[in-house]
Amino acid sequence: MIVRVYFCNEPDIQSGILRNNKISKQALDTVYNLVWECEFKNILNVGRIWLKFMNEKNPFGVPLRKKRTHNKIAAGDIIQVANDFYVVHEVGARKIQVYD
Repeated sequence: MIVRVYFCNEPDIQSGILRNNKISKQALDTVYNLVWECEFKNILNVGRIWLKFMNEKNPFGVPLRKKRTHNKIAAGDIIQVANDFYVVHEVGARKIQVYD
């Protein structure tokens, strides 16, 4: 199972994504940067991943990108677990729809 974390480049767009609970693949590639990717053998849920990123000092280890908009996961960022996408809130995450 592949897990990916995306950070948002433009904070003014985050509110629209949070409100509508959907985003296109093109907008995901344009507005968000992939900052972390890892493959897990066991089954994980998005809550455990969110807790890992909230509690650890350096949760990302070796970064995929040197330049990030922020260091910790924040509201409006996206976690992808297999084919499911979740938008992060202040507490927890909610599933969103990604369409073509």
